[in-house]
Amino acid sequence: MSELIASIYAFGDPAPQGSLKHVGGGRLVDSSRRLRPWRQLVTAAARDALAEQGRTEPFLGPVQVLAVLTVPKPKSAPKRIQTWPSKRPDVDKLARAILDALTDAGVWHDDAQVIELTACKTYPDEHPLALPTTGAYIQIWSVTE
Repeated sequence: MSELIASIYAFGDPAPQGSLKHVGGGRLVDSSRRLRPWRQLVTAAARDALAEQGRTEPFLGPVQVLAVLTVPKPKSAPKRIQTWPSKRPDVDKLARAILDALTDAGVWHDDAQVIELTACKTYPDEHPLALPTTGAYIQIWSVTE
């Protein structure tokens, strides 16, 4: 039987993680300037959700993650019919940012504990779990026999 570890609502502009660029001195940095604020927002939302449940220690077992990322709908997209965000950013890079932020928040010890990940990107209110504005809805479940 699985147990819900946390339900997290993070409101903000989802940013992808994964594309690196070279800067002076041979350093690599993420190419998105929006990544750091987005990860900080998700980290804070996760810590708040854990605090509400009285969780103070990282979960140590295997987990399943559901992440519904609500991205901005282009002004040119039809208003009255459902459309799909099939352009950048890539859903896997959006999910990577979420998982690393949850590690930073202390939800788990390491994101290697994630054995199943379901991630989708959608526009506001165009998916049953989509937020009314941009952000992410995240559920984390323990995996037990």
